[in-house]
Amino acid sequence: MLDLPRQELHRARYRARRPGWRPAGEVFNALLEPLLSPTARALDAGCGRFGVLGRFRDRVALAVGVDVDFLSLKENFILPLRAQAQLEALPFPAGAFDLILSTWVIEHLPEPERVFQEIARVLRPGGHFLLLTPNARHPLIALGRCIPQRLRPSLVQRLYGRAPQDTFPVFYRANTSRELQRLLDRAGLHKVAWFEIEDPTYLAFHPLLFTLAALYERLTAWPPLRGWRIHLVGLFRKA
Repeated sequence: MLDLPRQELHRARYRARRPGWRPAGEVFNALLEPLLSPTARALDAGCGRFGVLGRFRDRVALAVGVDVDFLSLKENFILPLRAQAQLEALPFPAGAFDLILSTWVIEHLPEPERVFQEIARVLRPGGHFLLLTPNARHPLIALGRCIPQRLRPSLVQRLYGRAPQDTFPVFYRANTSRELQRLLDRAGLHKVAWFEIEDPTYLAFHPLLFTLAALYERLTAWPPLRGWRIHLVGLFRKA
């Protein structure tokens, strides 16, 4: 099983080999920091049991979480304001939020275009949408998509220690750089910043696999292959 201390150790080793490299979470947080303010109304779209907004709830005027899974919401003790709803039909008025966050959610959306239209609706003009999601073009993600859904929970638990109830169906219907940016632009959300981020530590549970993954990620430094990196992080603004 890949425990978090081991993953962080391998990230430190990879960072030493690749000066200036930052994992996707750090890039996400760096984009988020300037958007936090005492007057901001923020929504964590697909917050689950933890989400990311809970860590910053004291730095915004309003922090709300929404998720379709009731049990996850019930066990979320970080965000005091939570709503159960489909992201395709958010229960909020137009222009209700200044900032919407989405981490590890887009890959689970059966109808991403409808979700992006709803996100645009509940954002005020000038508001921001910040996302982090896997890239469907990465070989590890492509391989994972070949695994039958019934086998995923036990495999993910064995490799990464994630509880079976936290493993949800995946669709990857918008999870490439081109498709995400196309759908978001169509919804009226225009790119401010975009990153395709390498990270070999998902295979750190085996030394040889980690070495091969690190080699692959180094190859993606070649510009034509950057669209094949494992994580996508983007910041978008409503006109």
